[in-house]
Amino acid sequence: MPECPLSAIAKPLPVHPPRRIAVVDDSPAVRQSLRVLLGARGFVVSTFIGADDLLGQLSPGDFDCYVLDLKLEGMDGFALLEALRQRGISAPAIMISGWELPSLEVTAQRAGFAALVRKPMMDTSLVRVLRDVLPD
Repeated sequence: MPECPLSAIAKPLPVHPPRRIAVVDDSPAVRQSLRVLLGARGFVVSTFIGADDLLGQLSPGDFDCYVLDLKLEGMDGFALLEALRQRGISAPAIMISGWELPSLEVTAQRAGFAALVRKPMMDTSLVRVLRDVLPD
């Protein structure tokens, strides 16, 4: 039986271990929905109620990406990203926010966020952004 011509040119796709995502949001509903949404798409998700919760148990290399809410009790998303960078953590971060503040996207990019995703998030918007910012 002749060999299938496609098998001769097919290249194996790179295989990655599941991407580890840290979600920091003070809303239990948002944390749960993102855990389910991202988990269903193959991400390993850890959720945190706030900055102190994340920073209290964090080591460099723990996560491939950070999803940080803008409004957090005690330390907002901007300050949390700065704290991550001061600890030598260079993984990309995505800001999520339900606030309609003027120029928030520009401010987030200048602060070092890879992207801003507005709440309520459509199922595909955050997943698409994660796939865009995570290297192959």
